[in-house]
Amino acid sequence: MITLSHCQELDARDPLAHLRARFAQPSEDTIYLDGNSVGAMPADAPQRVQELMTRGWRDARRRGWSYFDWMEKPWLLGEALSHLLGARPQDVIFSDNTSVNLFKLLAYACKLQPQRPVIVTERYNFPTDVYIAEGLAHFLGGKLQLRLIDHPDELPSALGPDVGVVYLSHVDYRSSYRWPMRQTSALVHEHGALAFWDLSHAAGAIEVALEADGADFAVGCGYKYLCGGPGAPAWLYVKPEHQEKDWPVIAGWMGHQDVFAFAPTYEPLAGVRRHLNGSPSILANQAMSAAADLWKLIKPEDLGAKHRSLSELLVQLLQERCAVLGVKVTSPLDYSQRGGHLTFSHPGAGSVTEALLAHGVVSSFRKPDSIRFGLSPMALSHVDVWTAVDRLVHVMESGVWQEPRFAKVSV
Repeated sequence: MITLSHCQELDARDPLAHLRARFAQPSEDTIYLDGNSVGAMPADAPQRVQELMTRGWRDARRRGWSYFDWMEKPWLLGEALSHLLGARPQDVIFSDNTSVNLFKLLAYACKLQPQRPVIVTERYNFPTDVYIAEGLAHFLGGKLQLRLIDHPDELPSALGPDVGVVYLSHVDYRSSYRWPMRQTSALVHEHGALAFWDLSHAAGAIEVALEADGADFAVGCGYKYLCGGPGAPAWLYVKPEHQEKDWPVIAGWMGHQDVFAFAPTYEPLAGVRRHLNGSPSILANQAMSAAADLWKLIKPEDLGAKHRSLSELLVQLLQERCAVLGVKVTSPLDYSQRGGHLTFSHPGAGSVTEALLAHGVVSSFRKPDSIRFGLSPMALSHVDVWTAVDRLVHVMESGVWQEPRFAKVSV
């Protein structure tokens, strides 16, 4: 049986342990296992935003564009994150939100292969991913079609000479199933299509290698494991060989070759920066920069090792202590097939999640019977995982989760 002292020993060997002090501590005795929803707050984020509001907004106003790095932030943030994605610094930018970036790059990818009018994606992909593809097909008046698969095993048979883009979430938001990116991208390329990945439930948690694993395009949000805060900007990646094949789908002034020339016609900026469009989100980018300064301190292999250690510890604890209480781990047991969070089932999952909240553990519920624990390698310790499972055991053994006050389940 795993003991608390064993978890303490794991923490003593943790290469990321020093970063935990760089995050703000909650006001209550609470363990946050919702890195897959909203990540932890860097301790200096409020100070950075306050400074921008006073020195930048209150005092500098218009002059702020010249005095500060507001214009450069979208690619400075991308450069800070790129090594965790396995990408070159110049191939990643932050802009807009995940849905907008999905639309921009999906439409761009489809333009590169107009003779292949089919997008393949999963029927139960994250809803916005499917909606964006449906909306693009609707906008183009039937010139583009979706081909939906229900299981990863169906991908090979869905590929054909009409498929231009295969569009997948690297990690399933429910089960945490992780697609093998390298093998999948290679399969897609063998059939002449482009590999497009959504890394919202992967980046900042597990080790990622976009360039080495053959991704053509990728997007991800900034507010989950990347700890950019609610409403944080999203990021996008374009493989170098695709960056200048066409105009961006939204030809905005921030993607112009000379932003302040105010030229009457558009000329795209070189490289991935042409996918910038309107004014950057200055306040959101400033909060995100607090997290970016932490990313710079992390080696991808340390991030991956820490997450694997947390994830495998959680699986073992759930199996040792909670299986007899009706808990079943539903995420893949093979770590190489598992993403940032871990999902397990219980007949009373919704009420158990609510009872956990009352006992200082923040997680998330997905119908009909799933609980997700999001594991943030930067902000969590092994003792946190042990304590969370200990509280879960108490909630279930005591039967407190069956009290009427926990019957109403929140998102």
